[in-house]
Amino acid sequence: MTTKVLDFSNIDRKLFWAFAGFLALALSFYLYSVLSLTMSVVERDRTASAVRELAAHTGALEAEYLGLQNTVTLAYAQGLGLEEVSVKFAGNTNAKISLAR
Repeated sequence: MTTKVLDFSNIDRKLFWAFAGFLALALSFYLYSVLSLTMSVVERDRTASAVRELAAHTGALEAEYLGLQNTVTLAYAQGLGLEEVSVKFAGNTNAKISLAR
């Protein structure tokens, strides 16, 4: 009968490759994490820059709008063909409103 015994002469090689594989896996996860974090920071900076640019553009448009709004007068509107209308209300219909409970 043959008994199989743990081969200690080959265990060093197995441990070496196991640790080397673990080290490679840990190093690749570290590099992936650093790259992901760096790309996120770059994207955040780009987004913040775009937000600042849009805010400045919006401010310029609002200033232009306010400037144009102040140039509209009654005479200018009448020159464009608009007429001032008199306000008409519905009148008194003697309707009563009550709350039903």
